Amino acid sequence: MKRRTFLGLVGLLTLASSLAPLRAHAATAARASFEAATQSACPGCPLGTVERRLLFADIAEYSFTIRVGSGEQEVIRLHRVVRERSPFVPRRTSRALFIAHGDALNFDAAFLSSLASPTVDDSHALPIFLAQRGVDVWGIDFRWTLVPAGTTDLSFLANWGIETDARDLGIGLAVARTTRALGGDGFGKIHLLGWSRGGQIGYAYLNGESQLPAALRQVRGYIPTDIYLKTDVPSIRAAACLRLGLSLGRVAAGEVADTSGSLLAAIGGLAQAAPAAPSPIVPGLSNRQAALLTGEATFSFFPPGGEVVPFYHFTGGTFDANGLPNGLVYTDESLLVSALAASAPFQPLQELVDGDAATCESSPDFTVPNVAFDDHLGDITVPILYVGAGGGFGDFGIYTTTLLGSTDVTSHVVSLVPPEARLFDIGHADIFTGTNADTLFWQPILDWLRAH
Repeated sequence: MKRRTFLGLVGLLTLASSLAPLRAHAATAARASFEAATQSACPGCPLGTVERRLLFADIAEYSFTIRVGSGEQEVIRLHRVVRERSPFVPRRTSRALFIAHGDALNFDAAFLSSLASPTVDDSHALPIFLAQRGVDVWGIDFRWTLVPAGTTDLSFLANWGIETDARDLGIGLAVARTTRALGGDGFGKIHLLGWSRGGQIGYAYLNGESQLPAALRQVRGYIPTDIYLKTDVPSIRAAACLRLGLSLGRVAAGEVADTSGSLLAAIGGLAQAAPAAPSPIVPGLSNRQAALLTGEATFSFFPPGGEVVPFYHFTGGTFDANGLPNGLVYTDESLLVSALAASAPFQPLQELVDGDAATCESSPDFTVPNVAFDDHLGDITVPILYVGAGGGFGDFGIYTTTLLGSTDVTSHVVSLVPPEARLFDIGHADIFTGTNADTLFWQPILDWLRAH
């Protein structure tokens, strides 16, 4: 018996060694495909190392950087999550979705946080859910997420804004489409999902794409997720103007970077390292409570009167008799904490200015900067699925869809409590991390993709 086992192991090792050259060839072929696609989408843009990570069962993630400009920091990272036939050999599929993240969190932190959790199943992530069901999922890390924490000269951020990210998004879409074509999946248009700030960037991209000939457009349909660009609610417009005025003051003082991500990373890191210890960031709370507060009372981090929507929060939670945060309702705590800890340290201040300028539109107190990425919203005609969470932007994101030229518009907003209990409703990030997110949000997204 032992000899058979030994011989079996020898056989497996021999088989593994014989497969090694095939895997190396597949990796080389995959890189060649990504490189060819990159050169087609962005001539002269060097491709970084292609990395493969097995996520769950036969689902793998490929990621690689692309230099999109001459500056040292002008680099984006693309991701592909797909079922494989073998390492670096994706299964062919007719459906594809490209995902754009929002403020602070890159693709992995926002959409694959289950991989960093010690308590949540690895498969509990939208990209894996979709890949298991035949969707080729792509995503981007916008250039500012790759700026190292120790960077001292941030002057390059001054010229980066929503239109910069929209341009990079277009490159990512082109690389995804060309890679799929080279792999035998066809060169068809693909769907786009933009969450939070990524939703505004998606609108900006489509605004520009609407002015191109139909043959040059890349997006088949758009899923703006828990975000608005425009509003018909006076109080929300006033809040955007308040935030805009503050940001313009910072720009006038010479600031170019928003460092909220550094604060979030510190809160998350402390909650991981010493959850019961007193928080040095939020006096009177433990590190765990500070992280919970960030998730379930995110609105408290905005200036008074400057909340994006009433009682806006990442993750719905509970509070004790003293009003202190003591748990999450919809999401495992580890997912929130790991996402916070992975926050990018810097984001262009101009991006915040751009987003609030588009929402504010005009103010009697100062001149609102003119943005061009909302000039052609009425020319956007792709099918639209708006997805919202009752404790996030929720119904407030629907209005922007009414300004589009699209005739195929669907809204899917999940609210689990009465309007007066909005503080406790399912939140902005629960869309991707919630325990029941697969049934509440992911399956409806998949159904819409299949129907379009």
